[in-house]
Amino acid sequence: MTIYIDIIFLENLFMNYIILFATGIIVKTPIKIIRTLISSIIGSLYAVIAYMSILQIYSNTILKIILSISMVYIAFNSKNLKTFIKQLIIFYLTSFTFGGVAFALLYFVSPQNILMDKRSFNWYLSNKNGVIRWNSWIYNYNLGV
Repeated sequence: MTIYIDIIFLENLFMNYIILFATGIIVKTPIKIIRTLISSIIGSLYAVIAYMSILQIYSNTILKIILSISMVYIAFNSKNLKTFIKQLIIFYLTSFTFGGVAFALLYFVSPQNILMDKRSFNWYLSNKNGVIRWNSWIYNYNLGV
């Protein structure tokens, strides 16, 4: 299986930032771009480490909950517990909503340029001259399949 680490990092960075930004707008909390960006970077680094690591601890639900709590705390720096819990709940609801919409779009649109072969996704973008390739960091992981 070939995993493009830079794409995983950038996609998670982008989506974490959007989810945290949407959470701030819904809760009507002042959004600080630097704090939200730092929180998004932490979440993206976790995603990269989870993909690269063979250890099962990175897929632990408790660790993911701790990560989300720390991301919300870093992004918004709540002064009281009630506001923090409200931000955390909205963060989870926003995450589930974005995930559901992404899954629905992938299911209903079923893009023509994605090929799935032996548990790996291969993206091919073509133009008039042929196939476009991007330079990426590649991490190979053999599942033994």
